[in-house]
Amino acid sequence: MSAAKVLCVDDDLPLLKSLTKVLEHSGFDVSAASSVPEALELIGKDSFDVLLTDLNIGEPADGFTVVGAMRRVQPSACTFILTGYPDIESAIQAVRSQVDDYFAKPLDLPRLLSAIKNAQTGVRRAATPKTPVRVSELVRCSKQQICKTWLREVLKHPELASIPLTEQERSDHIPDLLEELASRMESSRNALGDEAAEAARKHGRVRYQQGYTIPQILHETRILQQVLSSTIQKDLLSLELSTLIPDAFTIGESLEAALELSIRAYQAQIPQSLQASFSMLYKSPYLGVAIANENQIIDANDALLRMTRYTREQLRAGEIDWFKMTPERFRHLDVNALEQLREYGACIPFEKEFNLPDGTTLPFLIGAVRLSTEPFQWSVYMIDLTEQRRLQAAERKVREWESRYAIINQLAHDINNPLAALTFTFHLLRTYPDFPPDARDLVSNADEMLDRVSDAVKKVLVESRPSE
Repeated sequence: MSAAKVLCVDDDLPLLKSLTKVLEHSGFDVSAASSVPEALELIGKDSFDVLLTDLNIGEPADGFTVVGAMRRVQPSACTFILTGYPDIESAIQAVRSQVDDYFAKPLDLPRLLSAIKNAQTGVRRAATPKTPVRVSELVRCSKQQICKTWLREVLKHPELASIPLTEQERSDHIPDLLEELASRMESSRNALGDEAAEAARKHGRVRYQQGYTIPQILHETRILQQVLSSTIQKDLLSLELSTLIPDAFTIGESLEAALELSIRAYQAQIPQSLQASFSMLYKSPYLGVAIANENQIIDANDALLRMTRYTREQLRAGEIDWFKMTPERFRHLDVNALEQLREYGACIPFEKEFNLPDGTTLPFLIGAVRLSTEPFQWSVYMIDLTEQRRLQAAERKVREWESRYAIINQLAHDINNPLAALTFTFHLLRTYPDFPPDARDLVSNADEMLDRVSDAVKKVLVESRPSE
């Protein structure tokens, strides 16, 4: 059987070149076009088994112009759409009616290559599309595969994989959670069912006993959301678009609600002695503790108010705006910290500064943990670095002094040693019995000049020493 002839159409030249190379390496005969006119010209003068075209070539949905031309001129050719994202409902409906398959970027190459090979052997997607289904039905039908994929992705994470659990212990909560997602989509409930809520709490308690940290629980949930998104994307053509967006929102809200219940149950397992220690931190005279939202510090201990030069009355009045207090050069650090709080529930401690009401600045080390997602709030822990900065400055000064002393001592050695040698030499010359009188006078003059040079060097070395 001769190699399948493939026409690739995409206005992204680097992608077009790389895709062409991959297909040629896989044994296909490939022609490439980077514009609609170029593609139409190739369709008119050559025959193809398969068309691979981007959905948007220059203008949105121009790929359908190429598909329509191929359908009319070469109706036996398979037509595949490539796109980075589903555009609008009408475009997806057009994909269902006109093309043989749909591939989202980044491409699933094994699936694409398999589709091209099937096209060459005459195996094609049914011309009449199936009746679209809701996301809930897709989740139920794909439940087993979703669990397997989620478990595989979890075990790729070194920290999660290091927790000594069986596969059943890791994933036993996933099937019930997926069933709850499907049920909530179909019933349009605004909250988790009672059984699902209790299951979420149980999950938090079990994860605490299994040795998980809160960031690890968050990461597991994020992986599940990614697997669900990937599952939906792969079967986009089979889904009912009128409910797709609400169902996607329901998935996100349900996972978020279950996660929050799990974390609250997890935190409830923390020993009372440890919870008491958190209370002691709030009372600490040295550690600044606060609760903050997107802009304001809404609660703070006395230590933090003392550090920032604000009063409790100003705090109650909502006048402590941490965002405005932050110098521009530190804003990117705050952005990174907020992203970490949203995604992992905690941020890596970092150093920044605040502009204080009296015009001074406060350098400090800050760390934070997320308290809630709706509203988005977190607890902040601050250590004043002013004294540490003074000590660091003093240490730098000492190191500078040590460095200068080392240089001065080396100069003293390199200059004074030759001067001493010359002094000895002139002394010997003056006492030499057969030395002519005029030469003796020259040596005396040189010896005097040497003394002047020696005195000058001593003054320079003394004045160059750093003052105490």
